[in-house]
Amino acid sequence: MDSSSKKISFTVVTPSFNQLEHLKRCALSVEDQKGDFNLEYLVHDGQSGPLFDNWASQQSFAKCISEQDSGMYDAINRGFARAEGDILAWLNCDEQYLPNTIATVARFFNENPDVDILFGDIVIVSVNGTPLGYRHVVKPLTGHIRSCFLSTFSAATFVRRKVIEDGHLLATQFRAISDAVWIDSLLRANYRCKVINEPLAVFTQTGNNLGQTSISKEEGRRWRKTDGCPGKMRRLYWSTLHRLRKAMSGAYRTRDIKVEIYYGFDTSRTERRALVCERWIK
Repeated sequence: MDSSSKKISFTVVTPSFNQLEHLKRCALSVEDQKGDFNLEYLVHDGQSGPLFDNWASQQSFAKCISEQDSGMYDAINRGFARAEGDILAWLNCDEQYLPNTIATVARFFNENPDVDILFGDIVIVSVNGTPLGYRHVVKPLTGHIRSCFLSTFSAATFVRRKVIEDGHLLATQFRAISDAVWIDSLLRANYRCKVINEPLAVFTQTGNNLGQTSISKEEGRRWRKTDGCPGKMRRLYWSTLHRLRKAMSGAYRTRDIKVEIYYGFDTSRTERRALVCERWIK
């Protein structure tokens, strides 16, 4: 088989630590992806203990490794170091891919060989799987990331392996914002990125999501000081520009969203549907 007919390959990494029930559903959402591609799934666990070890021993699809690490981002880096795929991604335990996500992404990268990074939309769901909000992404800008926040979600981010081979790993000194620091560095390194406005994954609003904690806010403040502490006018400029770009792309319209996800102890996808918009009521 020559290189032009070779199937594109993916590696998805899931960092894990004491989240077995979420992990089981996350893993099912990766395993049931179908399409004309090869898919490798690596679970990097931080020594959760016997319950994880028992589950891991029963896996035929997921390659499970349990070893001491320095946190979530170190686990992801370890997975990327072992990855064999052409396209790399990570999916946290409380996230799931929607049906045909990898097929959609494979088609995009096959049709766009010059693109290095792809960002997609995500659906925010409650702990019982009900859609709460829809995140319609626009291409992130470094000024907005530095002044405000990262508006894309890691669950719907895919990169070519050359990004990792070039040495762009996740910064392990952070506990909550390394994805923002990483994307900022990739954009500054002039990797070409594009957006696909299709829902690729769900993000579960558990109430304990690390990105919504004081840890994330404090790390963000410390990191932004390295670029000069942004003043109020700078934040206002980038925030306003971001919202205008979102509005022009149709991000704020109400949508009738249907998702098929794994829920509870089910081993098949369950349908959930709701009328949602960009924001939601907690």
